[in-house]
Amino acid sequence: MLPICPGHKLSPVSRRAFLVTGFAGAVSCALPGIAVAATTVALPAAAGNRRFVVLYKGNRIGVHTISYSSATGETRVNTEIDLLVKVAIFTVFAFRHRSEEIWRAGRLTSLNSDTVEDGDSLQVEGRATPQGFRVVSSGGPFIASAATLTSNSLWTPAVLEQATVVDAQHGGIIGVSARKFAEESIVVGGRQVLATRYTLITPYLAGSIWYDRDDLWVRGDFERDGSKILYQLEM
Repeated sequence: MLPICPGHKLSPVSRRAFLVTGFAGAVSCALPGIAVAATTVALPAAAGNRRFVVLYKGNRIGVHTISYSSATGETRVNTEIDLLVKVAIFTVFAFRHRSEEIWRAGRLTSLNSDTVEDGDSLQVEGRATPQGFRVVSSGGPFIASAATLTSNSLWTPAVLEQATVVDAQHGGIIGVSARKFAEESIVVGGRQVLATRYTLITPYLAGSIWYDRDDLWVRGDFERDGSKILYQLEM
């Protein structure tokens, strides 16, 4: 179990807790260890593309992929998540998320995302402006920090240095609380890898995430209702 601030109770866990990227609501206090917000972010090349198999209660429920492409000084980061949970012949949870982020000089310049959860559709759009990063969703427009990251930015440990990020699925500003631990040896794709573990808390998820020495996301291990949600790297 992760430590939780005294007197602070996490919001009830919804079905969005199936997602590592399912940040929602603000965490009102931070664990010690990370407090400095990054101003620019180093983006991986195409070699950093990720494909995770998502397991819930030991069963495969879908995949989460992240791909990068660069051209004319910009880097496009595409995130795709497809999850489906069935009991016998009945679908009890279905989720599909697609987003494209465009980054320039280590800063987020645009965001476009579409999410379908059990038939409900959500769209989020964002653009860099002189006033900051402007986000528009069903909840209305708002201005985030010009140096913001999004809830899809788990591909970089810099996201865990932020007090808040933009919710790429629902819009709005949400809280992140994290702590960094020492490097350790873990098994990724059948081989031993040295990776740094971070713990994180949101109102929907509590668990651990690992990054290798190149700051690439290599594993996720979370809890929901006493059951494990595992992210296993395929590529």
